[in-house]
Amino acid sequence: MAARKGHRSWGYVVQLPNKSKRFEASYIGPDKKRHYAPQTFTVKTTAEGWLANERAFLERTIMTGETWTSPKQRAATQQAQSITLEDFAKTWIEQRNIKPRTRLEYESLSEHEILPELGPIALRSLTSEVIRGWHAGLPADTPRRNSAAYGLLHAILKTALEDELIDRNPCQIKRAMSSNRKREPVILEVSEIAALADAIGERWRALVLLSAWCGLRWGEVAELRRSDFGPGCETVTVSRAVNHRSGTCTIDTTKSDKARLVVIPPHIRADIKAHLDTHTKAGADAPLFVPVRGGCHLDNKTFADSYLKPALKSIGRESATHHHLRHFAGTMTARVGGSISETMARLGHSTSRASLMYQAAVSERQAVIAQALSTLATTTKPVADAVADAIETEPQT
Repeated sequence: MAARKGHRSWGYVVQLPNKSKRFEASYIGPDKKRHYAPQTFTVKTTAEGWLANERAFLERTIMTGETWTSPKQRAATQQAQSITLEDFAKTWIEQRNIKPRTRLEYESLSEHEILPELGPIALRSLTSEVIRGWHAGLPADTPRRNSAAYGLLHAILKTALEDELIDRNPCQIKRAMSSNRKREPVILEVSEIAALADAIGERWRALVLLSAWCGLRWGEVAELRRSDFGPGCETVTVSRAVNHRSGTCTIDTTKSDKARLVVIPPHIRADIKAHLDTHTKAGADAPLFVPVRGGCHLDNKTFADSYLKPALKSIGRESATHHHLRHFAGTMTARVGGSISETMARLGHSTSRASLMYQAAVSERQAVIAQALSTLATTTKPVADAVADAIETEPQT
């Protein structure tokens, strides 16, 4: 029987139909799959020479019992032997579709925790023993950062495994990606939130109240605009966050990549409205909080040093931070009967990409939670009785 065009006694050499007229070599391996040469050839005899080398390698594996690997696998192995973790990690971070703040966190972890010791090592030389030694040498007083660094390294090497640059992920330390908090979060009392709002002054009162009673992150509260508030300041739409790093201002979606509608507790609505009337310019796009000395957004560190820390000190809570106001929001929401899903929805912690229509579906229950939060803030009754009274007003469906 005549051989098919391009078919030899072993393997195939085909001239490409494009203008290059180059030759492509391939063969069917022991795995019953077709394998191609990593490049095309200008001369047919060179393509045939590549096939001859491949056949010689195959025959040698049969005779010696050596494991046969495909041309692609061998090329990856050779590449991995020359690619260091530093080279691969930098490319990995550059190619991630992540928020600017996350990218900076990855770069910081990589630069300070991972690469100083592991960076010069070739990917193929990273063994579980090497990883354990590196992990054991991380500072004992930074457990959360250590777990973040290990998690990042695990993700980087997972991609290397998927790219067939390594045979297995050497990050095999159990529970290394989880850690206990170094310090428990500071949870302020209801009376302390009121005292803090008074102490910080009228200009920033609304910022404290929104952060504490609605659970907004710093980047979210700093990016609020007049148009984000519903009629009567009953609701606030949280759909954006601002980030300042390396002199660059970036406005992006929230950390969870989804917008959320938060019902504002009734007892602080007048404060929010007063702020809009007094400190916010006209126009839907007018920012809610404007830096005293100018600039696009209020800076977290400047605000903390100039206003928040002195106010916290005046109420005897020097160890608290702005983020602890968010902890307060989550704790109080749970205290008044908010379920886990309701608390996550209110704080924007849900990993599901729910739309604002979904948020609207639970808005009735959110209103009950908001009313209960106000009751908690203003009542003289025991918390349990006050919450029960507020929940009784929930509409029946």
